[in-house]
Amino acid sequence: MRILLLWQEVSVANFCYLFLAQCRMELPSAADIPTYHVGFLSPSPDSAIPAQLAVEWNSAFLVALEVLNSERNSYQLEAVSLNSACDYQEAALASMKLSKKSGLIGVIGPACSGAAISASNTLLSYGIPIVSFAATASVLSSRSLFGNFFRTVYSDTYQASAVAASVVKLNMTNVTLLYTKDYYSFSLAERIGELCGSAITRSELLEPGVNIPIDIKQLETVLNSIERKEIVLLVVQPAVAEQIWKTATDLNMTGYPWWYFGTDGTTAFEPAVAEGKVAERLVVALQGEIGLAPFDGDFSDSSACQKFYTHWKEKSYAGLPATDTNKSRSYVPYLIDTVTLFFEIVDALHGAAIEVNASTILAALNGSGPGSPQFKGCTGVVQLDPDSGSRSVSPNQPAVYNLVSLLEDHWELKGRIENGTFTTLLPLTRPGTFSAAEQDLVTSDSILPSRSENRVLIATITILFTSVVLVAAALLYIHKKRRNAAKVYVELVQESH
Repeated sequence: MRILLLWQEVSVANFCYLFLAQCRMELPSAADIPTYHVGFLSPSPDSAIPAQLAVEWNSAFLVALEVLNSERNSYQLEAVSLNSACDYQEAALASMKLSKKSGLIGVIGPACSGAAISASNTLLSYGIPIVSFAATASVLSSRSLFGNFFRTVYSDTYQASAVAASVVKLNMTNVTLLYTKDYYSFSLAERIGELCGSAITRSELLEPGVNIPIDIKQLETVLNSIERKEIVLLVVQPAVAEQIWKTATDLNMTGYPWWYFGTDGTTAFEPAVAEGKVAERLVVALQGEIGLAPFDGDFSDSSACQKFYTHWKEKSYAGLPATDTNKSRSYVPYLIDTVTLFFEIVDALHGAAIEVNASTILAALNGSGPGSPQFKGCTGVVQLDPDSGSRSVSPNQPAVYNLVSLLEDHWELKGRIENGTFTTLLPLTRPGTFSAAEQDLVTSDSILPSRSENRVLIATITILFTSVVLVAAALLYIHKKRRNAAKVYVELVQESH
């Protein structure tokens, strides 16, 4: 009996072993699935990028990678992340390290234009493509200089048009433009100056300080020379915008009668997440300031982006941005779309049985080979223009920017600009407090009609109405006189007969 039981145990064990072995043969293991490496030139919290935004972007990249890998069983993308510090030299060093990674098919990032120029130059000689989610400098559209560079965002050519549209729409006629020698800042400021013409009354190039982005003494001199009611246009990186606003707050030059308008680098800075008591002062001082922000994407429950936010919440990763429809999210959805773009290309190459490497990815991106991406992402239809490497723009897929206004804890959507034309705009007034006597002055500078303009309008209407009444009364009087005269004439004629 004992021998029989032992034989049964051995037989069962052999059956289980053989069954599991067969299962392992039929189901691919992780080792059997190809893994491709994609680089990420991540921002760091101590760079020109605000700490909170750097955290958001790093988490967004991780979330996108995890969600999209979970949807695929034929391959996986594995990240190789290095810090670019939003710096030209750091980006070059990090790119050199990435170029030596075996199986690297491409690089995502960096966010800053100067770092992107450096990274593209370094990776070009290795034939490695690079796709940025936030580097917007127009020069990066040059195919002769940056043939391996692509981006899921729009060139600053379109942002300059959006700024010019805002200058006209908000009746800005006395603008002081502040900018730096940074690649993003310098080229964008130059284009804005060309488009805005005489509305820009003064342009000031801010010099760097010692271990800080700008020379504070020079900045104080510039700010102190700004006249009341001037618009200060900030075409700067977030760290510079923070320094400008700190200095302006120290000089009591925020709120009425000053008004600050920033490009997307400026609105990437959020005072509510700055450190220490400085944050409290800035939150109070800067409410009502305005600027441009990138299109914030569709985060409704039915959107292509909702799954990423759901995963972000479930994992409790740091930096989850606001999902309200009226709140700005600085380039987070564009980063998610950039990660998605790589998966879309690899899917197409796998489907066509084409080897996946840096060369075939580059060919798909520039349109010279199969797999050119076109898909519905967080920010709409994502498609690249082979002539510029930038996001394609058409009447059906316009370059979209948001006009935003700073509230206590976020930038709030106030208007939308598509291909340089406002499609929606909510009422805006200048920020700060002011006396009743100054009310007319304040409102006349906003897009709303001032009280003085209203009084003129009302007076004009009153005069016209009174004139109409008087004319009508005169005509009625004449008509009655004529009727009476005719009646008398008839009576005279009858008497004569």
